[in-house]
Amino acid sequence: MTAPSRPQVRSRWRDGAGDRAPGRPTGARGRVAAVQAQARPTLLLAVAFAVAAAVLALVPADTGRWLPLHLFLAGTLVLAISGASQLFAVTWSAGPAPPGAAVAAQRWAVAAGAAGIVAVRELDGPTWALALAGAVFVTGQVALMALLAGIVRAGVQRRFDVPLAWYVAALVCGVAAAALGLELAGGEGGVRGAHVTLNLLGLVGLVIGGTLPFFAATEARTRMSPRATARRLAALLAWQLAAVATAAAGLATARPTTATVGLGAYGLGLGALTLLLPTVGRKQLRWAGPRLVQLFAGLAWWIGAVASAAVGAAGGGTPFSGDAVVVLVVAGYGQILWASLAYLLPVLRGGGHERLSAGFATTRSWPALAGANLAGGALLAGAGSLAAALTGVWVVDAAVRVVRLQRAA
Repeated sequence: MTAPSRPQVRSRWRDGAGDRAPGRPTGARGRVAAVQAQARPTLLLAVAFAVAAAVLALVPADTGRWLPLHLFLAGTLVLAISGASQLFAVTWSAGPAPPGAAVAAQRWAVAAGAAGIVAVRELDGPTWALALAGAVFVTGQVALMALLAGIVRAGVQRRFDVPLAWYVAALVCGVAAAALGLELAGGEGGVRGAHVTLNLLGLVGLVIGGTLPFFAATEARTRMSPRATARRLAALLAWQLAAVATAAAGLATARPTTATVGLGAYGLGLGALTLLLPTVGRKQLRWAGPRLVQLFAGLAWWIGAVASAAVGAAGGGTPFSGDAVVVLVVAGYGQILWASLAYLLPVLRGGGHERLSAGFATTRSWPALAGANLAGGALLAGAGSLAAALTGVWVVDAAVRVVRLQRAA
């Protein structure tokens, strides 16, 4: 492994300089260092949930695939959203870091709620226990809304206002999905489809969609696309939120045409999102390497999964069922997650430019890129065992790199 070609790698997260207009106020001193310290344990806990999900995927369970998928979606992804969104909010809005106790409470509410739901379902526990775990998980999401709103409200720049709207909309979808989840003990089909769609395309998808125009530029060390204006991003949010609501309503009421329209519209919105991303060339690819490739590869798998879901809904099927949801989670969202962590974790470790370059070299993983995309291809080919093995190689490789990064901290 080799370090990035340039001798010094400057982090845009160190003091917010990459996002500061000349002559504008920069916010309280030490705010970025404080939020970095808060985000570090949250993101490491997200990694722990990912490893647990990968291990439990190899163990027979009464709930089958649901157990590792839920650990990854509700545990890994929502924790990653929690840590990263607060980091972005403080950096981009120049707002204050939130109180440490509140951040810790929010983090553990998500973790305890996600783990509790899995435990109750797997052990066939009582309904009241499932409702309690769900309530704790929802509390974590609502707390995240409040933390983000507090950061941005006190911020001195308005750059994060539009991403905040995306995040709040996503969390509202997550709360709605959790409410539908309580109905799944006695309901199947449409309710399950609406629950899954609100989680996959609403909670997770809207967060990623609101972040990519900003973070892809940071990942590639380039400027945001001039096409990604606040007005266009706000219009795209309205479109995507309406599409998610339409798809979920169509599935919940057993109206395939409505569901197909919603999913098709969401796919068109993803196409529009790609037009708002920065243009990258050989220079950016050479510096960022596999993490930038994975970011865009994950987006491509995401678009393909939504298109497949729309076709399935048109035929009267339930979208995101069977291998389809695994393809989206592994090759789509999983790749985007690792591409993000491969950048963020070295930054959060701190220690100056040399350590930052060394950290980027540590997380520069071609095996992760190959494993994720080959696993997605294996799933499409119906080779589940091969896909599991390839995903395992990727997870082990990523875990080793994270451990090496932390030991050198």
